[in-house]
Amino acid sequence: MAFKQRISGWYQGKYVPPQNDHSSGIIILMGSYERHWTARLAQVLADFWLAHWQWTIGTTLAIIAIYVGIAYR
Repeated sequence: MAFKQRISGWYQGKYVPPQNDHSSGIIILMGSYERHWTARLAQVLADFWLAHWQWTIGTTLAIIAIYVGIAYR
């Protein structure tokens, strides 16, 4: 199995079919994907980065500048 397919399978997760009650008249057609906790964490971090990348870059650069200013006095 190729590396790209393994990463894709990990990120998408395992398909969970719908739980239909056979005595009910309602049929649910679509299941869902159950992701591994590390894939959910990666999604949260990616969403955070995409929403707030402007200030995270500035904050990181400021922290590095403060560290360099203190460390190399």
